Amino acid sequence: MKKLVLLAFLGCIIVSCEKKKPIKDYLVISGSIDNFKKRDVKLQGFGFEKKIKFDKKNKTFIDTIKIDKDGYYKLIVNKNPINLYLTKNEDTKLTFDYKKLGVIKFDGDNAVINEYFIKKSKIYKEQIGHIKKILILDQEAFLNKIDVYKNAITDLAVGSQLPEAFLKKEIKNIEYEYLMFLYKYPEFHPYLTGNDEFVLSENFPSVSDKISYNNSEDYINSAYYREILEGEIKRKTNARLKETGDFFLTYIETIHNEVSDSITKNDLLFSDKYDSNAKIGISTTDDPENFYYKFLKYSTNQSHKDRITEMYNSLKITAKGKPSPKFENYENYDGSTTSLDDLLGKGKYIYIDVWATWCGYCKRETPLLKRLELQYHDKNIEFVSISVDNINAKEKWKQTIDQKEMGGIQLFADKSLGSDFTKKYAIKVLPRFIMIDPEGNIVSRNAPRPSNDEKLLNMFEELGI
Repeated sequence: MKKLVLLAFLGCIIVSCEKKKPIKDYLVISGSIDNFKKRDVKLQGFGFEKKIKFDKKNKTFIDTIKIDKDGYYKLIVNKNPINLYLTKNEDTKLTFDYKKLGVIKFDGDNAVINEYFIKKSKIYKEQIGHIKKILILDQEAFLNKIDVYKNAITDLAVGSQLPEAFLKKEIKNIEYEYLMFLYKYPEFHPYLTGNDEFVLSENFPSVSDKISYNNSEDYINSAYYREILEGEIKRKTNARLKETGDFFLTYIETIHNEVSDSITKNDLLFSDKYDSNAKIGISTTDDPENFYYKFLKYSTNQSHKDRITEMYNSLKITAKGKPSPKFENYENYDGSTTSLDDLLGKGKYIYIDVWATWCGYCKRETPLLKRLELQYHDKNIEFVSISVDNINAKEKWKQTIDQKEMGGIQLFADKSLGSDFTKKYAIKVLPRFIMIDPEGNIVSRNAPRPSNDEKLLNMFEELGI
């Protein structure tokens, strides 16, 4: 009897131990990189980003990662992306030479998939190269090129003995990449070739009718799908702009009206894209209060709401009628220094252009701003241009002023976009135009650009300029 009790007790202990055995809910990513001198690498995925310290002495990196879903990631090695497929609890190791990024040894359960990505990138380089090269082709040659490429990588995927679950995702991803090429062609071909009279043939494949706006699985797994969907939202936004006139406000309204899936909708609303970022939107829209309250209504992501709330609260200091933030002792083109206070109290409005020599959109405004400055040279307005170039580009700034024969007061910001003046105005995109009244109060923290001449001239007329 005692033996039976003892055996039962031991059995309970064994079962108890088995129950308490921890389940691995993380993965370890590690690697060895020759000829790499940076301090870190970066792992990026959908809604995920983490820097991983690189040990330059031992030429290695290692980190423990927790992810919500198996999926597509990129290891960014000094701006060079390496495609990876990661699963929740399966480790991945890479070994390579930074000077030979096309040759990587993978270890781990997903090695076959990650080796497939390397082979796929080689096919891309061989058959596509730079995307501009195929977008300038005539329609028949373009369609033939992307068909050949699609067939080649499909054959590679099917013949690479990939896990069935991943292969299903990848076949979809290949289709979305193909559709992305088709989607870009009508927009970029006329621009790249200079052929403004280009018209697609009637049999050119349509992309818009092949895209669902509410597929969260594809949205998470395919960057190509996300790119097309963002393009569709912008297309519909631009179609409504004549009615609304405010891109960013119309953009989030369009998302709200067109997209119901919460994952897709929240990501599109907030977005990390440079030209549709909500942080840029709220600082650029003509009606930040309306933008803010609509964002809170449309989004269900509390983290996103908190960040936009923080941004909105910071914008209150630059509301219409508030005293403008000041800049002090900015270097003038003539070698002197100028502060905002030096320009006030003279009965003149101040129209400020925040720009940089590297900004293409800024360059388009330059001749129009120059013409405007000449037109209003003797009026009650001062034209001020503030460069936010890096300190190393100061000579280029001066050369640009000389070459373009730029007028007005030309200033160089003290800390580029990190200057107090630009930070307080929440300048996230260039160029930015600001109008200040003669007493130093804000008329518009996001004034019309010279290219929006009708709106700008109406403002001048209303102000009595």
